[in-house]
Amino acid sequence: MSGASKVELWIYDLTQGMARALSPMLLGQQVDGVWHTSIVVHNTEWFFGCGVHKTVPGESPFGAPLRKMHLGDTEVPRELVRDTVHDLATTRFRPQDYQLLHNNCNHFSNALANVLCGASVPEDILNQHEVLLQSPMGAMLMPIIMQMENQLGAATAEGFDGNADAAQGAGGAEAGAAAPASAGPAAPASQQQQQGRGPSLPPKN
Repeated sequence: MSGASKVELWIYDLTQGMARALSPMLLGQQVDGVWHTSIVVHNTEWFFGCGVHKTVPGESPFGAPLRKMHLGDTEVPRELVRDTVHDLATTRFRPQDYQLLHNNCNHFSNALANVLCGASVPEDILNQHEVLLQSPMGAMLMPIIMQMENQLGAATAEGFDGNADAAQGAGGAEAGAAAPASAGPAAPASQQQQQGRGPSLPPKN
């Protein structure tokens, strides 16, 4: 395909191998990992945590990917990819929309891959948490899973600072949703960058 760019799914195991080692004993089934994914296209890595973020491939707070999957090729130019990501980031994947089971990083990767090349994230990655919760032990681990949700929902291109403190301190916030950093209007993007927080995706021109 002339002028096309590769679209890759980068797959990270958040447990660093512990799920593979311990899941048969704890869950009664083999779980190879607890997956975080991102999309890499045009030498940019995009992922969903505390909003949608971009970074240089391999420099996200999740370290090195366990594996990379070539999903297909796209002729969507870099500028239009950015516009597409902006649309997703301001509708379905805002910071407060993060939910570990139903609207997480893998769902963002899936949505972006659908647009770029018509591909999908593998079902075993998209549905991993539902599978975990089918076992009695998995259901008992739900409080730990909710803590993980707060952490991952606070992920930014710079690390895991995000809105974690605000989410824990917001008594009226729904469990699993990242609370806004302040009760007032959102600060301009330039001010957020100076403060070292907020989505790394600037406003669309």
